[in-house]
Amino acid sequence: MCRFLAYSGTPVFLDRLLVRPQASLISQSLAAREAKTVVNGDGCGVGWYGELPEPGLYRGILPAWSDSNLVSLCTQIKSRLFLAHVRAATSGEVSTANCHPFAVGRHLFMHNGQVGGYDRLRRRVDALIPDALYP
Repeated sequence: MCRFLAYSGTPVFLDRLLVRPQASLISQSLAAREAKTVVNGDGCGVGWYGELPEPGLYRGILPAWSDSNLVSLCTQIKSRLFLAHVRAATSGEVSTANCHPFAVGRHLFMHNGQVGGYDRLRRRVDALIPDALYP
């Protein structure tokens, strides 16, 4: 199962929660002690709010523990509100499109789980999504 971190508070550099602590989200992604899978290595992402109303967003398919770009960003970004995700794929391909968080306009969001029977609905649901929402 995926792991999430959500922070809202005094502005902090992201690495203070995602990288540095012994039980950081990145550490947990490599050696989860309480999970069905011990490794969350199917991608990662972070979304944050800075000076602009629209959030910043970074997502990638590398495992969080080996993504040097993620670590570098976390040492430079200070935010009062951010979401982070490490993925353990139970279904769906390993792709940036399946890494959280997601951003639409000024909103960031993450979810856990899947829609049962989606394979039967996919074409109809996909047809309802405006092209402007695809990255």
